[in-house]
Parts: sequence; structure tokens; C-alpha cells
Amino acid sequence: MSRPLRIEFPGAVYHVTAGANGRQQLFTDINDGTCFIELLAREIAQHRWICHAYCLLEDHYHLVIETPEANLSRGMGRLNMSYSQWFGRQHKQRGHLFYGRYKSIILQKERHLLEVCRHVVLNPVRVQAVNRVDHWKWSSYRPLAFEEAYPSWLHRDWLLGQLSSGADNSASAWRNYVEAGIDAPSPWENLRAGHYLGDEAFLNDITQRIRDLPLDQVAAKVTNPARPTAEKVLEAVAEASGIPRKNVLDRKSAPEAFQTAVYLLRRASNLPLRDVAELADVSQGRISQIQRRIEDNDGIAALYPWAGPLTALL
Repeated sequence: MSRPLRIEFPGAVYHVTAGANGRQQLFTDINDGTCFIELLAREIAQHRWICHAYCLLEDHYHLVIETPEANLSRGMGRLNMSYSQWFGRQHKQRGHLFYGRYKSIILQKERHLLEVCRHVVLNPVRVQAVNRVDHWKWSSYRPLAFEEAYPSWLHRDWLLGQLSSGADNSASAWRNYVEAGIDAPSPWENLRAGHYLGDEAFLNDITQRIRDLPLDQVAAKVTNPARPTAEKVLEAVAEASGIPRKNVLDRKSAPEAFQTAVYLLRRASNLPLRDVAELADVSQGRISQIQRRIEDNDGIAALYPWAGPLTALL
């Protein structure tokens, strides 16, 4: 069984989430929420985290944490364990409270932190817990939007500074920004390998950091965040072959581009066989045959000279 890859370094920024096991609830009343917030405050102080946003929902929570020191897993492990133990005693409940370990996405601060924080506080509206974001008490939205009393550990300056240069209109700028995000695309649409959010330079930096980590039992798809996306592969094949993008996966009208794209989706993007077969509208066995044929002929450049520049994707 694969284990999650934990990438930690000073200054890393994470979106963190954890959910309840089965159909349980993490937070059943005010006392539960208050206890979790108190335990979170303890970890923030202990590990010197910077908390940019949070949101507690009935069966899961979201945090946006910046770590000046490389210590996310230590704090998150203790936070979930401590809350689980308290919850079990409080509600006389045995068994696992959380569904597995926490999940984390590492993100590029300058490029994505603002939109991820907005996405986090909009969760209650998204799951239809409330109709308006300001109706939800258990998030970091209201302290920034209305300058209400807020916990000392909630970091507001960076977010508000991105939206306004003056203190007088920073709260209204945050309100307007969050409201505009209700219909905005999800930041997770740009997620790479399910764990990374950033531009190519950021992803290349993460790739270098991963190389020094123990990677046994880690799923292969998460060990190279700089791999090209499927869309990037298809666009590159279209450009190199001179075939319109919409025809790249048309095996009848563009067989060479089709086979090259299939090969690169497997080898460069590392997409599962099932996913490539679905994109190409052929069987998984056919995808395997194409891949073997290209490899047996010394690669795409040897088989199709026009595809030489595409080897840079590998």
C-alpha cells in the first residue's frame, strides 16, 4: 500500500484537510468546534505556523498553513490525535474518528495563496450548509470581512495586503473578492499530480526537493510534479505534427499524432492506462500495444522524425 508523500521545508505553504471516518461527524456542537480551535491554536504556537485561513464543517475541516520551519507533519499528527482522543472521551465513542491521515496540497504562495484562502472560506456555501458565506461562524471569513474579534494566531496582513494598500478599505476588498469567487473556477483545476499547485519553476523546485526523500511505497504519480499535464502533451503534439489540437486523438485521420500522443500521455504525463484509454477512446490493451511498439522501435523520434522535439517532455 502506498503512503502519502510529505514534503516539508522552511516557508512551505499548504492546504490541509482531514475528514471523518464513515458517516461520522467531526463537529457535532459548539464544544467540539471550540475544542478543535483551541488545539489548533496550541499547534500553531508550538510550531510557529502562520495560519492564513480555516474552515470547520460537520464532517471535515480545511486549513491553510505556512510553515517557517519544516514541521507540518509533527503538528498535524498531534492535532488530529489530540482531537480524536478528546472527541472519544467527550462522546463515549470508540474507533477511528478520522478517515486516514490528513491530506495536504503544497502551493506557490505568490501565485495561489489568495485564491485558495477564498476557496476555503466558500466551502460552507459550496456544500449548501448556508446560503451566504457570512452566515458561517466557523471560518476565517468574518474576521477579515468585518474586522470582528479574531484569534491572535490568524494571520490577516498578507491576504488583506494583496487586495488593498489601505487599511480603510481592506475589509470591503476581501468581501468583494470572496463574493466574486462563488462562480470562479476552482483552484484545484490547475492541480498537478493531485498534490501540487504552482508554475513550472515552482514545480521544478519541488521536484528537486523530492529527490532527497525516501520514495519507497510512494505512489509514482506524485514523485515528479513537473511532469507535463495531458493538455500540455496534446498541445505539444499538435504543434509538432501540424495537426489541429482537436484531431490529435483521432486515430483514423492522424494515426502518427494519435500514437505519439498516447505514448506521451503514458510516459511523460504518467497517466494511468485506464485514463489514457478513456481519452483515446480505445481499449487499454490497444494503449499497451502502442506503447510497446514505440519502445521497441527506439522511441517516438526514431519512429516519427517530426516528433524529435517532443522527447523534451520525457
